[in-house]
Amino acid sequence: MAIVIRSFGKHVLLACLAIPTFAACSAEPGSHASNTDADRSSSIGLELQLASGLTLDQASYTITGTGGFSLSGDIDISNSQTLSAVISGLPAGTGYTITLSGNTTDGGTRCAGSASFDVVAHETTPVTVSLACHQASSTGSVSVNGTVNICPSLDGISASPAEVKLGGSIELSATASDADSAPAPLTYAWSAASGTFDDASAAAPTFTCTAPGPVDITLTVSDGDATPRCAPELSTTVLCTPTVADVQAILDANCTSCHSGTAPPRGLSLVDVRAVVGAPAAGCPQKLRISSGSSARSYLVDKLLGAAQDEGGCFSGKQMPLGKAPLAASDLAVITGWINAGTP
Repeated sequence: MAIVIRSFGKHVLLACLAIPTFAACSAEPGSHASNTDADRSSSIGLELQLASGLTLDQASYTITGTGGFSLSGDIDISNSQTLSAVISGLPAGTGYTITLSGNTTDGGTRCAGSASFDVVAHETTPVTVSLACHQASSTGSVSVNGTVNICPSLDGISASPAEVKLGGSIELSATASDADSAPAPLTYAWSAASGTFDDASAAAPTFTCTAPGPVDITLTVSDGDATPRCAPELSTTVLCTPTVADVQAILDANCTSCHSGTAPPRGLSLVDVRAVVGAPAAGCPQKLRISSGSSARSYLVDKLLGAAQDEGGCFSGKQMPLGKAPLAASDLAVITGWINAGTP
């Protein structure tokens, strides 16, 4: 990029923005020049050519000189194909500086440059101004600071005993370690779908069975590192077995009002549920009333559900308890859990 500064008497012609070449704008030498000795002012002519593909909407200039002289302004070229203007009133003298600046129309490039020159009355002073154009950065950087943490290890969970009756307790413990104990000491978090812990954040809590059947107990160990999958997790299964007393209490509340006495329906007395274990079912001869170890083959469970559990099985009569609401799912779980556990 270059600017050529020419003196044309009192007036300066600033021209022309052209791509790829420019045509100089001219004025008749001396056409505006004063012939008197009192008129010592002069002017400069400017020509600017930008690299192909760059366009300016506006250019700013500042001219400074001896004796504190200063002249500045803007040249609007948004509606023009050339950069042109007339600048006058430059006193003849030495030590002038012109500074040019402007932004391209896309805002992505800023151009600026300056040069020194002298003004001699009625003479032409050629000046070349080199403009440095800088494009706005389209990339950035990131500062990365890494930390190293060895995640904890969880090798196993112990449950003693692994099976207890409802209401019974199981002692739990874990084998866990952390090689660097960072960023914090190990913490423990125990969870289960049923049952209670005396302290779910302890390394070795006590678990109490509150619902029948298998219970999955899960432990998560953390050293405070929030990185996904840094905290290991491990599960074990314990068995909460209902007692015969739990089953008898349910039957007493729902069934023995009918199934008792000297002549109970179908000859089925449920006053002592243990007496029913292994007895043939009157309504389905190929089944037992209670088949120890298999609630699916126990006709008592079929009657409580209101349908045969096994495909091709038999069912007669109505769902029990007769004339009452079906047993709650929790009560059925106690009965089936006791049968599946071998009717202990």
